[in-house]
Amino acid sequence: MGKNMIWAVVTVSVMMLINWGVASFFRGEFIEYSFLLGVVIMAIVWFFNSKGGFASNSVRLRIQARTGMKLEEEKRSFNPTVVFYTTIGYTVVAFVVTIIYYKDYITG
Repeated sequence: MGKNMIWAVVTVSVMMLINWGVASFFRGEFIEYSFLLGVVIMAIVWFFNSKGGFASNSVRLRIQARTGMKLEEEKRSFNPTVVFYTTIGYTVVAFVVTIIYYKDYITG
């Protein structure tokens, strides 16, 4: 439990640091980039924690073509981690805060 909490705190800290860097680089506000950044990082974490997708099949087919040996196809699977769940939480919170922040703009 303690190790998971450390990973969650590290993940949120890194995401906030990246968000601050992106907002500073584009001279925008922190909240403007938080939801988009959450979605992007969530997709990156999902990509690196899954196996058996397009990239795996592409590598398998190239190896088969070069060696002539038949390789077994990897079953598609995803193993969610604390980091993934933390990015989901960050993204949901960022979405809610963004809606509240822009509520006057949205409602007219």
